[in-house]
Amino acid sequence: MTNAPTTRAEAEQLGDVVGQIAFHVARSLCETWPHLDLEQLVGTFTRPVATEGIARRYLAALDAGCTTAQAAGETGAALIHAWADARLAAAKAARTA
Repeated sequence: MTNAPTTRAEAEQLGDVVGQIAFHVARSLCETWPHLDLEQLVGTFTRPVATEGIARRYLAALDAGCTTAQAAGETGAALIHAWADARLAAAKAARTA
């Protein structure tokens, strides 16, 4: 990826963006479904595997020519879809168990 951070400042900036995406997605989900726990969602979205995925998707969107805002929006939307798909799969598995 051409947009991979090469300096400490770039890495910190990417970390800030990833954290903001994770927080805004968690907050949006909690505003839509108030029974969800904000801290639990933030914890889920800030696990290493999640932050690595968010960073990869964000950088890929930048590489594809998106603006930073578009890349963040696309990444956030993808995170919401992944979360919803996981919830649906868990609910289906619980029903068939």
